[in-house]
Amino acid sequence: MLSEVEFYNTPEGDVMVKRAGKPVVQLVQNDRALIQEVLAMVRDLYPEAFKRLSELYTRYERNRIYYEFMMVSRFIRCNFGEYDQNRYDMDADGCLKFEEVRCPLRGECREECVVCKPKLDTKLTARETEVFECIGRGLQASDIADELCISIATVNRHRENLKAKLGLRSVGQLVRYYYEQVKK
Repeated sequence: MLSEVEFYNTPEGDVMVKRAGKPVVQLVQNDRALIQEVLAMVRDLYPEAFKRLSELYTRYERNRIYYEFMMVSRFIRCNFGEYDQNRYDMDADGCLKFEEVRCPLRGECREECVVCKPKLDTKLTARETEVFECIGRGLQASDIADELCISIATVNRHRENLKAKLGLRSVGQLVRYYYEQVKK
């Protein structure tokens, strides 16, 4: 899971990535792990943004690597601006912290509040609900994976989506929320 990452844009339009304790690097097409993780977050948490990005870059769809790179690059450029040493754009819990990006189209861009400053989809999927119930029963990720016949990585992704959608920061808060709000 990605955490403690700072994204920023250069004047030339390049996306730079600074992970905690690592040097700054430029986002490039072959940074597949980062691209796929950010894309999964956008798809799961901001489906309107994902849909619009897919439409915007559909002409590159045959070249999947470039297509996904363009989608992630645009999402980052629209939501994370300058280098900020005091606050990561993706915190230690993997939560995104959007910034106000200086853009000459601010206020008139068709993508504003869709790609730029997207709305979080807080509706839980059926699978997220199943994982939530398992977490509420005190099961560990490996036990949840076995019970639901999914990978541990998928369990972890659902857990992170649950935390983001419910505005929680820890598994302990998930369990407490489950007993206070769901299983009354």
